[in-house]
Amino acid sequence: MSHFLLFYELAADYLERRSRYRDAHLGLAWAAVERGELLLGGAVGDPVESALLLFTDVAAARAFAQADPYVAQGLVTRWSIAPWATVVGGEAANPVRPEG
Repeated sequence: MSHFLLFYELAADYLERRSRYRDAHLGLAWAAVERGELLLGGAVGDPVESALLLFTDVAAARAFAQADPYVAQGLVTRWSIAPWATVVGGEAANPVRPEG
């Protein structure tokens, strides 16, 4: 298994506008969870400044962003995907333990 982070930069008025598109966004997200592509996702900060979504597949992360109404409607001003080399934890893609 691999991990990929989908980073969202959000519009200044994100909180004011998201309610109109939230159900469609969450429906897309939960469908990705059910397919085993999306592990976690949510807003970052208080107040909200960005969002992160953790995927198991880079193509799934890209397809999600391209289909997300938050992106299409300008609530997300920029998005990017980066591989995440997880090494610690029960779900780590490449567990590394101390040698001693």
